[in-house]
Amino acid sequence: MAEQALSTIGVTFGWGIGTLTTPPTSWKEIEECISIGGVEVTKDKLDATPLKSKRKKYTGGHEDTGGELQTVFNNTDTFDKQWEEMLEAYEGRTATQCMWFCSYHPKKAKMNVYIVEPGSLPAPEYAVGNVLQYTINNTLIDLPDRITAVEPTAPGAGG
Repeated sequence: MAEQALSTIGVTFGWGIGTLTTPPTSWKEIEECISIGGVEVTKDKLDATPLKSKRKKYTGGHEDTGGELQTVFNNTDTFDKQWEEMLEAYEGRTATQCMWFCSYHPKKAKMNVYIVEPGSLPAPEYAVGNVLQYTINNTLIDLPDRITAVEPTAPGAGG
């Protein structure tokens, strides 16, 4: 029997410091996340056509994530402080550590994780009838397999 579709209500954005092969054991939430961009892994199409062939032939090459993870947040002073805390942790990492982001859904057993170089805060777009938001383009280093879901710690909470 099919399961009921899930809403994105309750999804939490988190970050943590891990290594290229080991995810963080705990995550910190950054509030006011509006969206976490999707990542599609595509495969290079390598031309393998023999010279005398009338029709092209292809073989698959490297998989490519596109190298970017776009995130959108409400532009608030609280968000600015939380993003700055994450950037300070990123800048203070050791040579073997890297930044991980996660998207946690309270009704899912696994969560998506991303190894990134976090983007800087851009100047936001100002427009009539809009909410003040940041669209941040983070460099996606790797897209690991999903891992067991761990709820990020809310700002101001212990952990």
